Amino acid sequence: MFCRRKFLHRVKCIVPQRMKDSPLPVTKKILKDALTGLAELHDQDIVHTDIKPDNVFINWQDRNGKIIVDKVQLGNLEDAAHIPPGCDMVGKQAGNWMWRSPEAHARGPVNKPSDVFSFALVCICAVHKRIIFAVREDELEEGVDPIAVVIERQISYFADEDGLNGFLKHLGDNPWVRVFEVTWDGLNQKTPRQSFVLWNGVDDDFKSLVCAMARFDPGERITARQALEHKWFEGV
Repeated sequence: MFCRRKFLHRVKCIVPQRMKDSPLPVTKKILKDALTGLAELHDQDIVHTDIKPDNVFINWQDRNGKIIVDKVQLGNLEDAAHIPPGCDMVGKQAGNWMWRSPEAHARGPVNKPSDVFSFALVCICAVHKRIIFAVREDELEEGVDPIAVVIERQISYFADEDGLNGFLKHLGDNPWVRVFEVTWDGLNQKTPRQSFVLWNGVDDDFKSLVCAMARFDPGERITARQALEHKWFEGV
């Protein structure tokens, strides 16, 4: 379920142009197969560090208008790291800025839960065709770093007070702690948070899965194996 730069025939990213309107069962199969690959990596204490749609490789066919998925692999392991139990990766902003976890933005400690957070974003992209942390130039005020907008959205969509406190404890003595504290306080003053669990038009089981994978406190996120057992994947 995972590969190192081993491209399949007819490889496409997770939402290729001709699959944008693919039936939900097809999307679920792709996500479950990719998640199985991630779980297998984690079983070996390997953290991918760069989970994003472009790193989900799909071998598929269009048979008379019906999409047939032959094989799914999680690829591009160039930045993967073997992290032994009890250790973390610290000091690197691992992954793409639109897909990385809050702790990866803060340069660690990064471990398996960071991959799980990123995979939750991939799920949203695959099901709702939205890259929720993409920031357009016309959305930015002059001099504002896109990362600041991403962190604000991460807090708005997935943080609560307990989760933020657990996250800050996870960061420890880290200069980014103040960035997250100021952003949290600013959201409380400016506008109500837009928690993902309250989004309209999103299936309740899907909300449950995403919120469990994207909890702000890394220690509270479900594992890839636990995500595979979630109700949303039943029957896939």
